[in-house]
Amino acid sequence: KLELKMFTFQGSPVYLKLWFLLLFAWLSPTMVAAIFLSILVHELAHAWVANLKGYQVYSIHVDLFSGSAAIDSNMHERDSVPITAAGPISNLLLAVIGYTLMMLVPGISYVKDFITVNIFLFIFNILPIYPMDGGRILKDVLFLKMKNRYKANRIAGFTSLITASLLLIFSLITMNFIMALFSGYFCYLSLKGLKLINI
Repeated sequence: KLELKMFTFQGSPVYLKLWFLLLFAWLSPTMVAAIFLSILVHELAHAWVANLKGYQVYSIHVDLFSGSAAIDSNMHERDSVPITAAGPISNLLLAVIGYTLMMLVPGISYVKDFITVNIFLFIFNILPIYPMDGGRILKDVLFLKMKNRYKANRIAGFTSLITASLLLIFSLITMNFIMALFSGYFCYLSLKGLKLINI
């Protein structure tokens, strides 16, 4: 499966996808370490809150540019919102911790990488793009407010499509081609979710 079991967290196995190591080919070791720790804490935060809410967490993965926590899908939207929000909130807290450390101990240059990664993950994940955390939260909140799953899904879907499209345009203008690939994929998922395409 090209993955390595690192440890167990509250009874759930935590794996590292081995292609994550490809990051060493074009990023500094400190940046790779920052990405690894930031994604790991993000996913552990999801799992921790899910456990607090009484849901089973089957596994946790750190992937190349992302992570995932396989949590019991039979979640009520009221529980899903805090579980989903825990990920980006953890990145915001890590950024604050990193900034505080940098102020207390000046000259630790690699902390800047850690802060940058966590601010990026926080902002990127709260965008209302499905399947990112922000898109999931928007869909759940709309359903809780409207009590109409179809309308909630349609509004969240079009919001996701518009936001992903704007992100794609921005990525192409700034020549950030990795972000453009992700944005294009999110556009595709949004269109598919709205059933505007069948592929």
